[in-house]
Amino acid sequence: MLVMVLLIVGILLIAMFIGTPVANALGIAAVVGILVFMEPAQLTRFTIVAYSQSTSMNQMVPPLFILMAEFLSRGGIASDIYNMLSRAMRGIKGGLALATTLACTIFAALCGSSPATAASIGRISIKQMVEKNYRPDFATGTVAAGGTLGIMIPPSLPFVMFGIITETSISKLLMAGLLPGIMLSALFCISIVIRCRLNPSLTVAAEEEYIAGAAVAKDEDGVSAGGLKLGASTAIPAGILILLVLGTLYTGVATPTEAAGFGAIGAFAIIVAIRRFTWDLFKDTLSSTVRTACMMILLIIMGLSLSYVVSYLGLAQELASFIIGTGMNRWVVFSMLVVLWLILGCLMDPGSMVVLTIPFIFPALTAMGFDPIWIGVISTLTVEIGMITPPVGLNLFILKSVSDIDIGVVMKGSLPYVIVMLAGLIILCVFPQIALVIPSHM
Repeated sequence: MLVMVLLIVGILLIAMFIGTPVANALGIAAVVGILVFMEPAQLTRFTIVAYSQSTSMNQMVPPLFILMAEFLSRGGIASDIYNMLSRAMRGIKGGLALATTLACTIFAALCGSSPATAASIGRISIKQMVEKNYRPDFATGTVAAGGTLGIMIPPSLPFVMFGIITETSISKLLMAGLLPGIMLSALFCISIVIRCRLNPSLTVAAEEEYIAGAAVAKDEDGVSAGGLKLGASTAIPAGILILLVLGTLYTGVATPTEAAGFGAIGAFAIIVAIRRFTWDLFKDTLSSTVRTACMMILLIIMGLSLSYVVSYLGLAQELASFIIGTGMNRWVVFSMLVVLWLILGCLMDPGSMVVLTIPFIFPALTAMGFDPIWIGVISTLTVEIGMITPPVGLNLFILKSVSDIDIGVVMKGSLPYVIVMLAGLIILCVFPQIALVIPSHM
């Protein structure tokens, strides 16, 4: 078994080290595993996996949620939500930082992607905060932390991929992220209030807080992005859309595929209703959705192909037996995996991390008594933390590109929020029902 594991993992690491895309690296490892340890005829399994996944209704969930997010992001909904909240926070010390966190929380429920949430909110909020003399590290760190909520609060694309890989209920996984996401958002807001009180230099006096869009500035499409009334006119339909998607998932009225379809149609209707629809926006939205969705589907196909090899050779079961046979406390084992996930979260996107690690360790974790849905939530949270952890957190470089602030400043600003998220991770480990209470009632 050791030789098999070392060969497959070694090929994976070498392929990724030389710059091979994760999906291709997974496919290469699967092919080598079949050729060395199995019959070449087993290569036909690739076609079976590709066909079954390409024709599966579950594979419609990621593209539809991506389509919903693209419509709302390109339609300027993120800016409207932020402008409305920043006006509502007028006169509160650190109000813009609180508005940024709450805007990320709301947009996360419309997006499903951490980088997209950070980029969409960061484009407007960082500029506004810096212009009102917020410390740049505080401003960028707030957006980096808020952006991570995009993969915790449903619809979450990593949860969909986790459900497909492990054959766990996608609906329950999506709803399991709701309370942890709200908890993290609350922890961020509490930390902002405390830090602003303890260190007034982070921000400005409450009466000097900037009201975003006070001049009713125009965005790049010439659409008004300011004003409380205008913000509410787009934020309220977006809120109704969130309730529609989450409500149909929780009640079981709709499958995840159908709920994603409602979301995509609803997002399109909102853009048309507020008169921001253009053919260029429509074409760009479809093009971006196809690129992202194809990448995710290929990643799932290659990951399931490798999962088949691992299962056929009995590696996952042997690994589970070996870990249990060592007699180590299950929390010690889990802590080691959390460290691994934190490291991988720094180096790759959440979907890649799920496909890369879950086929190997999921059987061991379930055999040790951990709840599959709770595993999905914890693994997603650890990747969230990794995405803003210096020196190579992916979200940090995204914010550097949208704000043009030195990467060292962005990293400095993210560190306090890493500590907050680690506290959230501990809370979820001590009180797992935070993640499991909603799924248990579905």
